[in-house]
Amino acid sequence: MDVVWDRGEVTVRHVQDALKPERELAYTSVLTMMQVLERKGFVGARREGRANVYEATVSRDRFGVRSAMEVVNSFFAGSVPAMLSHFVDTDNLSEKDLRRLQALVESEVARRNGDNPTAPGAVK
Repeated sequence: MDVVWDRGEVTVRHVQDALKPERELAYTSVLTMMQVLERKGFVGARREGRANVYEATVSRDRFGVRSAMEVVNSFFAGSVPAMLSHFVDTDNLSEKDLRRLQALVESEVARRNGDNPTAPGAVK
């Protein structure tokens, strides 16, 4: 997807060539991945001569959210708390990571409560 976002419009050959410095991938492998991305709605395609030209249909941020939710749905029965609990329980998060997550959660709770911890429905 980075190649698609960086170049705007790409063919399978463009993606294959852009990925060569990192790893050698068969044309058919890249084609399959582009077809999967199209089927999932991440890219759109139009025919130009003998090739399909692909273009991103989602932003990087939206792609990240959708991809993360696929992991949550596939491995954690759709439960974000279960996923976070897994990382906390397996010591995969540093103390700094835990403090950052705590600050994010507290900030979001405050935002949803309108910065009023005594508001009806406020999370305590």
